[in-house]
Amino acid sequence: MVFEIDKRVCYRSEDGAMWPSGDEGSTVTLTLTMNRLLACLLEKQGQVLTRNELLDSVWDAHGLRSSSHTLNKYISELRKHFVQFGIVEECITTVPRVGFMFNSDVEISVMTQPNIVGKSIFDVEKTETQKVKSRSLIGGKNRFLSISLASAVILISATFVVLGVGVPSKDLSQTTNLKTYFLFNYDECPVYTVQKNSASLSEQKKELFIDLAQEYEVDCLEGSSFLYQVSESYLYGNKGRAFISRCTSRNDKYISCLNNYWNGYERTH
Repeated sequence: MVFEIDKRVCYRSEDGAMWPSGDEGSTVTLTLTMNRLLACLLEKQGQVLTRNELLDSVWDAHGLRSSSHTLNKYISELRKHFVQFGIVEECITTVPRVGFMFNSDVEISVMTQPNIVGKSIFDVEKTETQKVKSRSLIGGKNRFLSISLASAVILISATFVVLGVGVPSKDLSQTTNLKTYFLFNYDECPVYTVQKNSASLSEQKKELFIDLAQEYEVDCLEGSSFLYQVSESYLYGNKGRAFISRCTSRNDKYISCLNNYWNGYERTH
């Protein structure tokens, strides 16, 4: 379904595409979670949705970790998109101590579906995953650098606990053969994992990375790359481990690495 919002922005709920009316070439695609959030608010335009209702329907129902802090960040990002497309008026209203509401004063109309016939949001997710795989095959130089990055990080950490197994010090000489897999670009910085990323978990891994990086101010710096690993239990909000290392290079040599490690729900260095 395609909505026209305030006669200035078009939004397609099937794949989360947003663009200025009459200019589909300037399309921005929302993440799956952000798309679900906006669709939920639009469906109940003029009605106040409590925080718990939004967290349950947008995150918990899909096996994702959720918190009030996370919800606030996604609401903020949606508001930025509307401003980006010229709607400076408040589309999403905060109801203090209750939740959020899509403003009933904003004119919403349903347009004729222009494309993506018979294509579900899960098909779109698969397509996006295929795009990520294609990008990982293009950057041969990035793959070489990522192997060096993985080696550098593991040499810093005597035990790579995120994998759930120890890496004994006597085996550290073998880490140069460690394979890494491109996940996505966080701003301009490539993010690599040391395990293959299935289509079903890639989006959750990306969203968790973004949540952790933003909450703990692990920023993308010029010349930096990330090595990232997370246990599946942690993805679903249970006790587990997550590891993010940001390594900065200069003249093709890594000069420093900042390691962040989460065990359960506590962050340590």
